Amino acid sequence: MESIAKPVWEGKVTARIRGATAEEAWSLLKGFCSLHRWVSSVEVCYKLEGVDGEPGCVRYCGGPLNRSDPAQPTGWSKELLLAVDPAARSYTYEMVETNKGFGRYRATIGVAGGGGSGSGCCLEWSFEADPVKGWAEGEFVAYLKKLAQGVAARVEEELGVDRV
Repeated sequence: MESIAKPVWEGKVTARIRGATAEEAWSLLKGFCSLHRWVSSVEVCYKLEGVDGEPGCVRYCGGPLNRSDPAQPTGWSKELLLAVDPAARSYTYEMVETNKGFGRYRATIGVAGGGGSGSGCCLEWSFEADPVKGWAEGEFVAYLKKLAQGVAARVEEELGVDRV
């Protein structure tokens, strides 16, 4: 008997961060427990266990969005930091518990490019997930793209980049 593989969503979204080197952007984004500073739908983010920025750290994230269960006004997740690669300016994490309709979800967030000062760089958010309850795959990818663009805008604002 053949087993039928579950569909897996995977992909990558990107957003340009203008006026910043990759190192400048990464210096802001590398804090695993500071997601609430950069992602608009995350109102709180704090360390539950471990050392922030080191594999094994677990963060709690909460916010008003919960499409998988509208009866619950707050969506939350506990996320485990799996790996940090300072040379590649990235970290990988996975959700270990959530009420937002996720099964398996693993993502890598990083910053690439940006040769000289002011030339800009690119936020990269790659993911692999089981289908998420309440979402179509295209909607989910579009949502992550919007989040990535919001992160880029917040980083530009923090670094004092003029938005034209």
